[in-house]
Amino acid sequence: MMTILKTMIVTSLRDKITLFYSIIFPIGLLIGLGYYFNNDAYTPKLLTGVIALSSLFWGVSGIAFQVHGQRSRGVYQLLKLTPFPVIGFIFLMTAARTILGIVINLVVLFTGTLFFNVAINLGQVLALLGMMFIGILCFTCLGFLISNFAHNEGQISIISNLLFMPMIFGTDTFYSLHSAPGWVVKMGELFPLGYYVHGLRSALGTSNMSFTGSVMILVIFTFVLLLLSAVTFNQEGKGQIRLKKVMRNPDHVA
Repeated sequence: MMTILKTMIVTSLRDKITLFYSIIFPIGLLIGLGYYFNNDAYTPKLLTGVIALSSLFWGVSGIAFQVHGQRSRGVYQLLKLTPFPVIGFIFLMTAARTILGIVINLVVLFTGTLFFNVAINLGQVLALLGMMFIGILCFTCLGFLISNFAHNEGQISIISNLLFMPMIFGTDTFYSLHSAPGWVVKMGELFPLGYYVHGLRSALGTSNMSFTGSVMILVIFTFVLLLLSAVTFNQEGKGQIRLKKVMRNPDHVA
């Protein structure tokens, strides 16, 4: 089991595109906007915003492409020939990505404290770790769900972007929504990102929203997304299914 977990961690670290959007891009955004606005009151909000953005990219895009690639290569079908259950394999993959996601978030957090002197005590760090865990797990379940509906990598990108836009621009991740239209606010409330952001800010003491309330809402989102992912999960890739149909009925090939 530990060997598989280590393999999953190594495999995840090879995903250079997701690593870029989960580490380099958020840190660049943090430093750029932080020095541009140079506001002590805004810096903690910016820090939690880029941490949330990092979690979103890592949890959704990373797992969606990884699951699609494994399904297309027939990994889940090959697991049927071994005594190791598919559900156990998926659990280890999710655990590996969640652990790495927390480490990545801590790198972003450390960068913020280093460049902008954001004061954080031990209790706040522990609260942030708990919020990061449930947030990344929630976004990972969303990534699994996306991979179940996408037929190829292009569709994964399209579906992910369609969800990213309302989540990022429909919440106060980087700016206030006090003057935004009511429908924009309502749209943002349909997704977990806003609750995750406020949970992170509650852990730092910069939000009036209840930390426990944010956790409970994210747990509900995670449970629903996990249930939908389990119901729609398919071990065979669309290409494999098509190939089997052609092999069984060669006369139907054009």
